[in-house]
Amino acid sequence: MGSNASATVDHAVQDGGHGLTVLLAEDEPMISTSISDDLEEAGYRVAGPFRHGADAVAWLEDNRADLAMLDLVLRDGLCTRLAERLRQDGVPFLIFSGYFRGPDLPVAFRGAPWIEKPGGFDAIRAKLEELARG
Repeated sequence: MGSNASATVDHAVQDGGHGLTVLLAEDEPMISTSISDDLEEAGYRVAGPFRHGADAVAWLEDNRADLAMLDLVLRDGLCTRLAERLRQDGVPFLIFSGYFRGPDLPVAFRGAPWIEKPGGFDAIRAKLEELARG
């Protein structure tokens, strides 16, 4: 992220998330609707929710997210390709999942912040703000 992008992120975080786009990859409709609503209420723009990792990767071909929130497993399986693409693009992301975080987790997910379902939105928001600050 260049200095202008970083300044934009810092300004947006101070304004409660306004101006930041969060890519949301979540395949459970009730969860994705609730999180989308909470993110928008907190001042974020939401890309998605994407139920398939391949759809999120395709969206990234012509669009840019500032942050991302991923369920580990989507309708088309483990979202490793999406996590790799986000890392390649320099997009910080967190994992929001009920799956066990084991030592055999693909490299693309290692080191990413992890919030276990059913985590509350306050924890999600705090982690997104932390990621935005770098």
